Amino acid sequence: MKKWLLWLGLALIIASGIILFNINKVVKKDTIHEGISIDEIDVSGKKKEDALKIIQDKKESELKQKKMNLKGKDKQYDIKLEEIGFKYEYKKAIDEAYALGRKGNLFEKYKKIKQIKKEKEKIELESNYDKKKIEEKVSTIAKEIDTEVIDSKFNFNNGNISITDEKVGYKIDEQKLISQIEENIYILDDINIPIDTIKPKYTKEYFSKINGVIGEASTSFNSSGAGRVNNIKISARAFNGRIVHPGENVSYNSTLGPVNISTGYQDAPVIVAGDLQPGVGGGICQTSTTLYNALLNADLTVTERSHHSIPSAYIDKGLDAVIAGDYLDLKFRNDFDYPIYISSWVSGRTVYFKIYGDKKSRDYTIQMQPQITKVIPHKVREIVKKDMKPGTREVAQQGRDGYMVVTYKHKIKNGKIVETKQISSDYYRERETIYHIGPKAQTSVKPQQKTPN
Repeated sequence: MKKWLLWLGLALIIASGIILFNINKVVKKDTIHEGISIDEIDVSGKKKEDALKIIQDKKESELKQKKMNLKGKDKQYDIKLEEIGFKYEYKKAIDEAYALGRKGNLFEKYKKIKQIKKEKEKIELESNYDKKKIEEKVSTIAKEIDTEVIDSKFNFNNGNISITDEKVGYKIDEQKLISQIEENIYILDDINIPIDTIKPKYTKEYFSKINGVIGEASTSFNSSGAGRVNNIKISARAFNGRIVHPGENVSYNSTLGPVNISTGYQDAPVIVAGDLQPGVGGGICQTSTTLYNALLNADLTVTERSHHSIPSAYIDKGLDAVIAGDYLDLKFRNDFDYPIYISSWVSGRTVYFKIYGDKKSRDYTIQMQPQITKVIPHKVREIVKKDMKPGTREVAQQGRDGYMVVTYKHKIKNGKIVETKQISSDYYRERETIYHIGPKAQTSVKPQQKTPN
């Protein structure tokens, strides 16, 4: 009995050893275990280096054929995955495949190996790409497709108008295209390149609405000195060639900029508190006045205007426009649906302003009518000066009458007034005439002679 048990034990030991030997033989294999594939390629029983070669040969051959097609603006581009640094993580996948069934103790490893053989294990072959290369590729495409938008240009030369053609611009949305390429790497569908169309701000059709004079004015300065003539020329030049677009506001002072010696202006008489005094920039009010009348005749919207304290010799009362420092300005706005062009110049002793716009759509004319509603006679005052000779008289201040003036703007169609608007109500202050007179002469009284009785 004891001998039998001995033999049984010995048999169990031998069987266990055989089993353990077989298990160990399976577990200790230096090849990838049965049932493992990488990206649908069976690598069972392969050594790591052999599996790597099999995978690389197959995938690299496929990779050479993989590309995506980009289309846009009558152009086509093929981007191969190799060109954007696309690579498979071969070693990582092989290491992962080889590691399966090699964790835990001997029996845990063996159990996992058997499970893999039965149920199969598939490993996805990971990949990566170089985003910088995608960006470089997109940048190259953008340089070929991107087109600068070109606005139409309006040219005016001695009354002759010419207008250049505009050009539509194109701009690739580079960030969007980069994202599309990244999302398409594993799909390889065709891509429509995202291209933004940039329309010109100004077109030939837009500028073609400047086709004739819609308002003009001129004033003369025959008796002006050299300084005043200079100032009128400089200020007129500031507006020449100015295009004012629909809805745009214009300030006379802002357009002129600084008025001082350094900007070319000279001393000339200016009105200060009703008197003419020397000052830098004298004469620019004649320019602003001429522009104001051109604006009125063009039916533009004047948003700010002030009148002089005394009437101007070069324009009717009610039609002047004074400029002073930063506190008195001439401002206007283009409320038309087309741009206007201002032409201004000095010829001889006359300053001219012409405003060009859509003459073809203008079926009316403008007529200005200033009316003096009241004349305020000036007063006369005498001041006795003791240091003057008796009976003498001299003018110390030249007086002038005052005026109340209302100005109307008439819109005329087919010779008839169809609309009348009051645009201003001005008060030109009167000023008294002052005389300095000498004291009255003293008369001597002769003594009365007595009559003899």
